[in-house]
Amino acid sequence: MFAEGFSGLKAFFFRNLKRKLFFVWFILIVFVVLMSMGSSSNRAVGVSVFFCGGCTFLFWNCREKFSRICGFPMSPRKKFVLVGSLGAAWAECVFWFFEKLFGASGVAAHPNLILDLLITMPWYVLMVFLLYNVETTYHYSYYEILLLGGIYEMGADGIVGQLFELNMGNILLALLVIPEFVIVYSIIVLPPSYVLRKDSDMPVLEEGNRKYRYGLLPLVGLIPFAVYVLLFLGIFSALA
Repeated sequence: MFAEGFSGLKAFFFRNLKRKLFFVWFILIVFVVLMSMGSSSNRAVGVSVFFCGGCTFLFWNCREKFSRICGFPMSPRKKFVLVGSLGAAWAECVFWFFEKLFGASGVAAHPNLILDLLITMPWYVLMVFLLYNVETTYHYSYYEILLLGGIYEMGADGIVGQLFELNMGNILLALLVIPEFVIVYSIIVLPPSYVLRKDSDMPVLEEGNRKYRYGLLPLVGLIPFAVYVLLFLGIFSALA
Protein backbone atom coordinates (compact mmCIF):
# COMPACT_ATOMS: atom_id res chain seq x y z
CA MET A 1 0.00 0.00 0.00
CA PHE A 2 2.83 2.40 0.83
CA ALA A 3 5.47 0.82 -1.42
CA GLU A 4 6.13 4.04 -3.35
CA GLY A 5 6.55 6.03 -0.17
CA PHE A 6 9.03 3.57 1.32
CA SER A 7 10.88 3.36 -1.99
CA GLY A 8 11.24 7.14 -1.95
CA LEU A 9 12.55 7.09 1.61
CA LYS A 10 15.08 4.40 0.71
CA ALA A 11 16.33 6.38 -2.28
CA PHE A 12 16.52 9.59 -0.27
CA PHE A 13 18.56 8.15 2.58
CA PHE A 14 20.52 5.19 1.21
CA ARG A 15 21.31 5.65 -2.50
CA ASN A 16 24.98 6.56 -1.91
CA LEU A 17 27.49 7.25 0.85
CA LYS A 18 26.66 10.96 1.13
CA ARG A 19 22.99 10.17 1.66
CA LYS A 20 23.84 7.53 4.24
CA LEU A 21 25.92 10.09 6.13
CA PHE A 22 23.01 12.50 5.96
CA PHE A 23 20.81 9.74 7.37
CA VAL A 24 23.20 9.37 10.33
CA TRP A 25 23.00 13.15 10.88
CA PHE A 26 19.20 12.95 10.64
CA ILE A 27 19.00 10.10 13.18
CA LEU A 28 21.18 12.05 15.61
CA ILE A 29 18.83 15.03 15.35
CA VAL A 30 15.82 12.75 15.84
CA PHE A 31 17.48 11.32 18.96
CA VAL A 32 18.09 14.84 20.31
CA VAL A 33 14.49 15.83 19.57
CA LEU A 34 13.14 12.75 21.35
CA MET A 35 15.39 13.34 24.35
CA SER A 36 14.26 16.98 24.60
CA MET A 37 10.53 16.32 24.56
CA GLY A 38 10.21 17.08 28.25
CA SER A 39 8.89 20.58 27.55
CA SER A 40 5.60 21.26 25.82
CA SER A 41 7.30 23.42 23.17
CA ASN A 42 9.79 20.71 22.26
CA ARG A 43 7.01 18.13 22.09
CA ALA A 44 4.99 20.38 19.80
CA VAL A 45 7.97 20.97 17.51
CA GLY A 46 8.98 17.31 17.43
CA VAL A 47 5.49 16.03 16.63
CA SER A 48 4.99 18.78 14.02
CA VAL A 49 8.21 17.85 12.24
CA PHE A 50 7.29 14.17 12.09
CA PHE A 51 3.75 15.02 10.98
CA CYS A 52 5.07 17.17 8.10
CA GLY A 53 7.40 14.32 7.14
CA GLY A 54 4.45 11.93 7.19
CA CYS A 55 2.50 14.26 4.88
CA THR A 56 5.40 14.24 2.41
CA PHE A 57 5.55 10.45 2.63
CA LEU A 58 1.84 10.24 1.78
CA PHE A 59 2.26 12.73 -1.06
CA TRP A 60 5.07 10.71 -2.63
CA ASN A 61 3.07 7.53 -2.27
CA CYS A 62 0.10 9.15 -4.09
CA ARG A 63 2.02 11.56 -6.31
CA GLU A 64 0.48 10.34 -9.59
CA LYS A 65 -3.05 10.94 -8.29
CA PHE A 66 -1.96 14.31 -6.91
CA SER A 67 -0.53 15.23 -10.31
CA ARG A 68 -3.83 14.40 -12.00
CA ILE A 69 -5.72 16.52 -9.47
CA CYS A 70 -3.39 19.40 -10.37
CA GLY A 71 -4.07 18.95 -14.08
CA PHE A 72 -6.23 22.10 -14.25
CA PRO A 73 -5.23 24.74 -16.83
CA MET A 74 -2.88 27.31 -15.35
CA SER A 75 0.53 28.68 -16.25
CA PRO A 76 3.40 26.53 -14.87
CA ARG A 77 4.68 29.35 -12.63
CA LYS A 78 1.27 30.12 -11.14
CA LYS A 79 0.57 26.45 -10.52
CA PHE A 80 4.02 25.99 -8.96
CA VAL A 81 3.48 28.93 -6.61
CA LEU A 82 -0.07 27.82 -5.77
CA VAL A 83 0.88 24.23 -4.89
CA GLY A 84 3.95 25.32 -2.91
CA SER A 85 2.04 28.03 -1.05
CA LEU A 86 -0.73 25.61 -0.08
CA GLY A 87 1.90 23.22 1.26
CA ALA A 88 3.44 26.07 3.25
CA ALA A 89 0.08 27.12 4.69
CA TRP A 90 -0.55 23.50 5.67
CA ALA A 91 2.83 23.26 7.44
CA GLU A 92 2.13 26.48 9.35
CA CYS A 93 -1.28 25.16 10.41
CA VAL A 94 0.34 21.92 11.59
CA PHE A 95 2.79 23.76 13.87
CA TRP A 96 0.04 26.09 15.12
CA PHE A 97 -2.30 23.14 15.82
CA PHE A 98 0.24 21.15 17.83
CA GLU A 99 1.30 24.26 19.70
CA LYS A 100 -2.30 24.60 20.89
CA LEU A 101 -2.69 20.85 21.49
CA PHE A 102 0.35 20.68 23.77
CA GLY A 103 -0.33 24.01 25.45
CA ALA A 104 3.01 25.33 24.20
CA SER A 105 4.16 28.79 23.15
CA GLY A 106 6.66 30.17 20.68
CA VAL A 107 6.27 27.27 18.22
CA ALA A 108 4.15 29.07 15.62
CA ALA A 109 4.98 32.59 14.47
CA HIS A 110 1.94 33.92 16.37
CA PRO A 111 -0.68 32.38 18.71
CA ASN A 112 -3.42 33.66 16.39
CA LEU A 113 -3.53 31.53 13.23
CA ILE A 114 -4.63 34.39 10.97
CA LEU A 115 -1.79 36.61 12.17
CA ASP A 116 0.59 33.65 11.94
CA LEU A 117 -0.26 33.24 8.25
CA LEU A 118 -0.09 37.00 7.63
CA ILE A 119 3.43 37.03 9.06
CA THR A 120 4.79 33.94 7.33
CA MET A 121 3.01 33.50 4.01
CA PRO A 122 4.73 36.40 2.19
CA TRP A 123 8.04 34.59 2.71
CA TYR A 124 6.67 31.29 1.48
CA VAL A 125 5.10 32.80 -1.63
CA LEU A 126 8.26 34.72 -2.47
CA MET A 127 10.48 31.70 -1.78
CA VAL A 128 8.40 29.41 -4.02
CA PHE A 129 8.23 32.11 -6.72
CA LEU A 130 12.03 32.32 -6.81
CA LEU A 131 12.39 28.54 -6.56
CA TYR A 132 10.50 28.27 -9.85
CA ASN A 133 13.28 30.34 -11.48
CA VAL A 134 15.85 28.01 -9.95
CA GLU A 135 14.20 24.84 -11.19
CA THR A 136 13.57 26.15 -14.69
CA THR A 137 17.17 27.28 -15.13
CA TYR A 138 19.21 24.27 -13.96
CA HIS A 139 18.42 20.62 -13.41
CA TYR A 140 18.22 19.51 -9.77
CA SER A 141 17.41 16.08 -8.43
CA TYR A 142 14.57 15.80 -5.94
CA TYR A 143 17.21 15.09 -3.30
CA GLU A 144 18.92 18.40 -4.07
CA ILE A 145 15.58 20.26 -4.00
CA LEU A 146 14.81 18.83 -0.56
CA LEU A 147 18.23 19.87 0.75
CA LEU A 148 17.75 23.36 -0.66
CA GLY A 149 14.42 23.51 1.16
CA GLY A 150 16.24 22.83 4.42
CA ILE A 151 18.65 25.67 3.68
CA TYR A 152 15.76 28.02 2.95
CA GLU A 153 14.16 27.25 6.31
CA MET A 154 17.50 27.66 8.04
CA GLY A 155 17.57 31.18 6.61
CA ALA A 156 13.97 32.00 7.50
CA ASP A 157 13.73 30.44 10.96
CA GLY A 158 17.37 30.45 11.95
CA ILE A 159 18.13 34.04 10.97
CA VAL A 160 15.04 36.13 10.24
CA GLY A 161 13.10 34.25 12.93
CA GLN A 162 15.68 35.45 15.46
CA LEU A 163 15.64 39.13 14.45
CA PHE A 164 15.29 40.36 18.00
CA GLU A 165 17.64 37.88 19.66
CA LEU A 166 20.23 37.14 16.99
CA ASN A 167 23.33 35.44 18.36
CA MET A 168 25.88 32.90 17.19
CA GLY A 169 24.32 30.20 19.37
CA ASN A 170 21.02 30.43 17.50
CA ILE A 171 22.76 30.40 14.12
CA LEU A 172 24.86 27.35 15.04
CA LEU A 173 21.76 25.57 16.32
CA ALA A 174 20.02 26.31 13.01
CA LEU A 175 22.94 24.78 11.14
CA LEU A 176 22.87 21.65 13.30
CA VAL A 177 19.17 20.97 12.77
CA ILE A 178 19.16 21.33 8.97
CA PRO A 179 17.85 17.72 8.62
CA GLU A 180 14.82 18.78 10.67
CA PHE A 181 14.34 21.77 8.36
CA VAL A 182 14.58 19.48 5.32
CA ILE A 183 11.71 17.38 6.64
CA VAL A 184 9.49 20.38 7.40
CA TYR A 185 10.01 22.13 4.05
CA SER A 186 9.71 18.88 2.11
CA ILE A 187 5.93 19.31 1.97
CA ILE A 188 6.48 22.80 0.54
CA VAL A 189 9.11 22.19 -2.15
CA LEU A 190 8.55 18.59 -3.29
CA PRO A 191 4.88 18.67 -4.49
CA PRO A 192 5.26 21.75 -6.76
CA SER A 193 8.55 20.38 -8.12
CA TYR A 194 6.92 17.08 -9.01
CA VAL A 195 3.88 18.73 -10.62
CA LEU A 196 6.14 21.06 -12.62
CA ARG A 197 8.17 18.14 -13.99
CA LYS A 198 5.04 16.26 -14.95
CA ASP A 199 3.63 19.27 -16.81
CA SER A 200 6.73 20.76 -18.43
CA ASP A 201 10.02 19.91 -20.07
CA MET A 202 12.76 20.60 -17.55
CA PRO A 203 16.23 22.00 -18.27
CA VAL A 204 19.15 19.60 -18.52
CA LEU A 205 21.88 22.09 -17.63
CA GLU A 206 24.40 20.64 -15.19
CA GLU A 207 27.10 23.21 -14.43
CA GLY A 208 28.68 22.05 -11.20
CA ASN A 209 28.93 24.56 -8.40
CA ARG A 210 27.27 27.30 -10.43
CA LYS A 211 23.89 25.62 -10.19
CA TYR A 212 24.26 25.25 -6.43
CA ARG A 213 25.02 28.93 -6.05
CA TYR A 214 21.99 29.74 -8.19
CA GLY A 215 19.96 27.37 -6.02
CA LEU A 216 20.42 29.85 -3.16
CA LEU A 217 18.46 32.51 -5.07
CA PRO A 218 15.32 32.18 -2.87
CA LEU A 219 17.38 33.35 0.11
CA VAL A 220 17.41 36.79 -1.51
CA GLY A 221 13.73 36.91 -0.57
CA LEU A 222 14.74 37.05 3.09
CA ILE A 223 15.72 40.71 2.67
CA PRO A 224 12.26 42.07 1.80
CA PHE A 225 10.73 39.50 4.15
CA ALA A 226 12.79 40.79 7.10
CA VAL A 227 11.68 44.34 6.29
CA TYR A 228 8.07 43.17 6.05
CA VAL A 229 8.24 41.38 9.43
CA LEU A 230 9.69 44.44 11.15
CA LEU A 231 7.04 46.71 9.65
CA PHE A 232 4.23 44.26 10.39
CA LEU A 233 5.23 43.78 14.02
CA GLY A 234 5.82 47.51 14.44
CA ILE A 235 2.37 48.42 13.10
CA PHE A 236 0.71 45.62 15.09
CA SER A 237 2.41 46.74 18.31
CA ALA A 238 1.35 50.34 17.70
CA LEU A 239 -2.27 49.32 17.19
CA ALA A 240 -2.35 46.87 20.12
